[in-house]
Amino acid sequence: MGRVCLGLRSAVSRVRARVLAVSVTLAMLLTACSSAPLLVPVATAPAATTAPIPAPLVCLLPGQGAALPALPPGVPFTGHLLIAESSRKSRILEINPSGTVTWTLSTASPPLAHPLGAPDDAFYTTGCTAIVANSEYGQGALAVNRLTSAVLWQIGSYLRRGDNLTHFNNPDDAVPAADGTVWMADINNCRLLHLNGATGALIGMLGGHGCSHNPPWQFSEPNGAFPTSSGSLVVTEISGSWVTWLNPNGSVRWSHRVPAAYPSDALALPDGSVLLTDYSSFGAVLRVAADGTVVWRYAPSGAGQLNHPSIAIPLASNRIAICDDFGNRIIVVDPTTSRVVWEWSGNAAYHLLRPDGLDYRPS
Repeated sequence: MGRVCLGLRSAVSRVRARVLAVSVTLAMLLTACSSAPLLVPVATAPAATTAPIPAPLVCLLPGQGAALPALPPGVPFTGHLLIAESSRKSRILEINPSGTVTWTLSTASPPLAHPLGAPDDAFYTTGCTAIVANSEYGQGALAVNRLTSAVLWQIGSYLRRGDNLTHFNNPDDAVPAADGTVWMADINNCRLLHLNGATGALIGMLGGHGCSHNPPWQFSEPNGAFPTSSGSLVVTEISGSWVTWLNPNGSVRWSHRVPAAYPSDALALPDGSVLLTDYSSFGAVLRVAADGTVVWRYAPSGAGQLNHPSIAIPLASNRIAICDDFGNRIIVVDPTTSRVVWEWSGNAAYHLLRPDGLDYRPS
């Protein structure tokens, strides 16, 4: 046992000597490298994993969808359509390509504190945060938060016509512009109203000096003033079947009579042409070039005949959605073939009745 203990003491001594030697060597190295910092590795917690932040939604001005890539066969559109029903149902619906209703708003009271009336049109703001709608016969317009449906502002007086700064006579197409403002046509007052997009307050006006075709001083029953990305306006006038492109400063770039008995909702396409409908029993959709030439016309007969189409919106370079009001349906047409690729008239829970407004968001 004594020999074992003696051996252990000898081994311990040798270890201590080695440790001392290593310590001396480290001290020498540290002294020699005293000008350099000593980096000591520190154990760190693993990086927290978080869900990716979704990209903000982007909504388009009506007409900009024509610049989106062509869709393959079997794909009617991507994203969502926004539909305004100008009927006793007084509601706005959002649907996806499968026809599923993803959002709905009643424009009656309740749930609104003050009724809007049957909505003629509804449009997304370009930031997709709000929806702006108008009621031609309810004599007003409003904006609601897209996610919460909370009313952001409401203007006009329900069923009360007027011709001052706060009352209207058949207001139509309250369309958000790229700068956040809103343009609205006031049909029977023959004027175009420029509204603050945050409050609905009037900030400017074109027309209102009698009902004749003399833009920008006078308009003849304008039923649409659609802003472009450059700040121009495309104006549709019922009387005389005029479509006019106004420059951002209000001057006239061009103005043409179009072959439509009741022209409706002309909007700019990226190539400088405009897309509009003929709101008639034997309805049609037309694309008109800047020189007034009709470059495409969709007017089917028979079972596919359009019955008072109010608006047509491009969804891609080869897709155009059409609101066929009295046909109680929305159809999507491929303009390269003039064939219907999709149709929706509702489902068991939501049956369309007089759809009159249409907009599109690609997400």
